[in-house]
Amino acid sequence: MTTTTATATAGEQSSTVDPRILGVVRGALATQSGVPVEAIDPAKPLAAVPGIESVKALRAITEIEDECEVVIPDDFLFETATVAELAGFVAELVARGARA
Repeated sequence: MTTTTATATAGEQSSTVDPRILGVVRGALATQSGVPVEAIDPAKPLAAVPGIESVKALRAITEIEDECEVVIPDDFLFETATVAELAGFVAELVARGARA
């Protein structure tokens, strides 16, 4: 499974993240923010997701955890710079078998 690297730019990250996991992350964010998936730019910060607010972001994280069978640390959401970085982190958890 391909994951992001610490030295990759945000644009490179979205192209190196597992597309299935990136789809899960974008889908959860889109569902919770009420926008089409196409409006979720992987290169943009989570805070730039149209209509997202903290409660909706936490609901999206719960959806991602359930779909990918991982546990995302509570503070990771606030440390993540972009949607692609969140997807890369989830991909790493999946690869390590970090099951809920």
